[in-house]
Amino acid sequence: MKPQPSTLARNAAALIQQMQREAANTIRRAGRAPRPRRAPEQDLQKAVAEFLTLVLTDPRTFWTAFPAGGGGKARGGQLKAMGLKAGVPDILVIDRARVLWIELKTDADDEAGTKRGQLSQAQKVTQEALRVAGCWVATCRSVAEVENVLRSFKVPMTGRVMG
Repeated sequence: MKPQPSTLARNAAALIQQMQREAANTIRRAGRAPRPRRAPEQDLQKAVAEFLTLVLTDPRTFWTAFPAGGGGKARGGQLKAMGLKAGVPDILVIDRARVLWIELKTDADDEAGTKRGQLSQAQKVTQEALRVAGCWVATCRSVAEVENVLRSFKVPMTGRVMG
């Protein structure tokens, strides 16, 4: 009697076959291999997150990111139902009870179709509401610009951008 493959091995083999079929279908539909999606704002946000982790070490300073972009309409609907407001900037920095929001932009078109680093209407409205609420708001296109904004806001930093 031939030994039976384990359930895990059968499931893994079936999953691999399904992925191969889907990849082949994608290639046939497009007539060529799909290109990887460029996500320049995500790349910038990752670089800014790494920078903030390194330089914002004062316990009186807190920061976090709001990765609300991407995921399509279903994800956007979920976030809205959970209370996320449209146009909320990407980064929040709180330093000794002072609040700074940072929107990150690149020169590439974003997933929402906003052209080359321009703020969407929702972002403009939200930024104005944040200013009325007493927050500082900035739009930055590089880690160096984030550093300059933090310096002008007098946020204590333990390092700086090289270059």
